[in-house]
Amino acid sequence: MFKKILWATDFSQHAREAGKMALQCARCSDGTLYALTVVDPEDLPIILGEIPDPFIKTDQVEQINQQLESASEQRVMDHLKSEVEAMGKSPRPVERLLRVGTPWREIVRAADEMGITLIVIGSHGKRSLEELLLGSTVENVTKHAPCPVLVVR
Repeated sequence: MFKKILWATDFSQHAREAGKMALQCARCSDGTLYALTVVDPEDLPIILGEIPDPFIKTDQVEQINQQLESASEQRVMDHLKSEVEAMGKSPRPVERLLRVGTPWREIVRAADEMGITLIVIGSHGKRSLEELLLGSTVENVTKHAPCPVLVVR
């Protein structure tokens, strides 16, 4: 039934539990599991162009920014790989994905673009106070998702 399962993780404990459930869904339906993490732009390193530095030439700023962004993305992908490996054996290789943007929007966008048949997400994320004020990622994903959403506590 669920052949393309998207597990959205922010590396919280709730997300880990959701990952275990997503893996179980993939095993039961012989489906493919995709592990997605979304980095909020606010969490990215400071862009050097915003800070004047007399020792860095203007033409070097873009190159240094790209190196910082690449290093940051690699750390996140390495962490995602560790999370996936810690879940256990999957019937098929788990594809790991990283997006930058507003988490709920990127989760919904990825699900839509990839033809996902089930999204699995933890009930609580890392940003509980912000979520109370602006609406939670889980709430927005369930409202806007193009497919069923399994929320794991």
